[in-house]
Amino acid sequence: MKLLRIRRYLPIVAALATLIACPAFAQQGRPWLCRDKPVFSYDRAMEYQVTARPGRQWRIFFMQYSPDAAHDGFDIVNSRDIATRGDPATGNLAAGRYFAVALYRGSGGHWICPDYTHDDRDPKLGEVSNLCYGEDGPPCLVKLQVKPDHHLAMPPAR
Repeated sequence: MKLLRIRRYLPIVAALATLIACPAFAQQGRPWLCRDKPVFSYDRAMEYQVTARPGRQWRIFFMQYSPDAAHDGFDIVNSRDIATRGDPATGNLAAGRYFAVALYRGSGGHWICPDYTHDDRDPKLGEVSNLCYGEDGPPCLVKLQVKPDHHLAMPPAR
């Protein structure tokens, strides 16, 4: 008899567990799901600087593609919050090919992919990438500039 009562409540417990878990998933960004994933690569170490205009909360994700990765072939190798006060966030990336996605927090705490990305890279200025992200289009609300890291870059072996 007790076993039948427990089995009766099992679907209710499972449904409650699912409902409780859903908000937790909403708090985590899933950049591999974004349609536009700008890509850049360089054969030496790089440094980046990312800034955001005041207003929304943004987070930048750097991913690399690997066929056996858990997230549709993408591994998140670096991510960080972007200050909304206009202070730049800086960091370093090892040599390689990266997909860079900036997500913003929408209502309800969900992370949202921007509808606008554009690369204004100027090789004459030594830029590896100069990406712009906007919610629905221009203006750029987040700017990501990637350059060779001259502090870590070693001359090519001969």
